Amino acid sequence: MKTKRKKSLLKLLTEFAKLQLAGNIPFWGTYLGFMLFDKALGWEEFYALATATILANILFFIVDDKWVFANEKGKRKSSYEILKFIIFMSFSASLVFGITTLLSYFGISPYIGQFISATLSTAWVFLGLRFWVFSPPHHHGLIAVKRKTRFKKRAA
Repeated sequence: MKTKRKKSLLKLLTEFAKLQLAGNIPFWGTYLGFMLFDKALGWEEFYALATATILANILFFIVDDKWVFANEKGKRKSSYEILKFIIFMSFSASLVFGITTLLSYFGISPYIGQFISATLSTAWVFLGLRFWVFSPPHHHGLIAVKRKTRFKKRAA
C-alpha cells in the first residue's frame, strides 16, 4: 500500500513539475503576443491581451493533454476535456486578466502585472487542471458490473 502511495505522490509531483514548465506557454505566449499585438501592431490593450491569451492557451491545452497529464490508457473523452479546459482556463484567464487590469489602475504596468498574476495563479491552475480537467476517468458503474460478474463466476 505504501508503494502505491509513493507512486501516486511521485506522479503528482512529476505532473506539477511538468506543469510548471508547460505553464511558461500561456505566460510567455501571452506576454510576447501582447507585446506583438500592442506595440508592433498597435492594437488596443484589451484586444491585444485577450487575443494573446486565447492563442497561448490553445497551445497550452495541447501540451497539457499530450505531455503533462498524458493518460497511459488512452481512455479519455477528449471533447469533454476540451470543454472543461475552456471553462476552467476562461475562468482562470479572467482572474489573471482582472488582476493584471486591476494592477494597471494602481500604476503597475500590464507587463509587470502579468508576472504578479501568473505567480498567484500557479496553485489554482494545477489543482483545477489535475483534479478536474484532466482527472483520470472513473468507471464506478463498470467496476460494479465486473465485480458482480466475477462473483457469479465464483458461485457457479
